[in-house]
Amino acid sequence: MHDLGKSLVIAMLTSAGFEVIDLGIDVPKAKFIEAIKEHNPEIIGMGAYMSTTMLGMQDVIVELEKQGLRDKVKIMVGGIPTSQEFADEIGADAWGKDALDTMHKANALVGE
Repeated sequence: MHDLGKSLVIAMLTSAGFEVIDLGIDVPKAKFIEAIKEHNPEIIGMGAYMSTTMLGMQDVIVELEKQGLRDKVKIMVGGIPTSQEFADEIGADAWGKDALDTMHKANALVGE
């Protein structure tokens, strides 16, 4: 249940032609950093099902900045407790309110 939204977003992005690398659930920031270095993605996406996990998104962004990787990747966030205001507050590039919105915003981020 907790990854239903993520699964819908992956399905929408895949159908739009994106290659999606799913890191799973409860992903520590070190795993995000490692995956960014390995795969060099255009976009990373992070989702939260509960408000208690939202701060982890900001931790990833801060770590990207510390390691000089923030300018190399666009960051999208989403999930039930998130909002555009939250995305702006933590420095994300986009917020997806649902899977369809996320697909449209991902296309816009890569200039499609």
